[in-house]
Amino acid sequence: MGILGGARVIKCPTGEWTSLISNFGSGIPARFTITFEPVEGGRLGGSFRERRYFWIFPQAPREGPLAPRMIFDRYWINAIYKVEVFPRESGLVATIEGGVFG
Repeated sequence: MGILGGARVIKCPTGEWTSLISNFGSGIPARFTITFEPVEGGRLGGSFRERRYFWIFPQAPREGPLAPRMIFDRYWINAIYKVEVFPRESGLVATIEGGVFG
């Protein structure tokens, strides 16, 4: 993804947390665009959790409902950065574009 490659596709099973982005020690800002599609005619439903660390100090996670297209920003000070999703209604396919590293 980003400079080193194309989009990354991840299957997200129903009823469990799936990690979509997990960065440690990058120190470079990045923007990730994630699109979600339900599998086999299902419905888009579930939640996301975004966790940032201010250098090595954890910040309060940001959580909310999933949308068909979402944008997540990792800032230069986020030495640790994670995005996870929890599909409730049906499994999802997440397509991740952007970022800096492959």
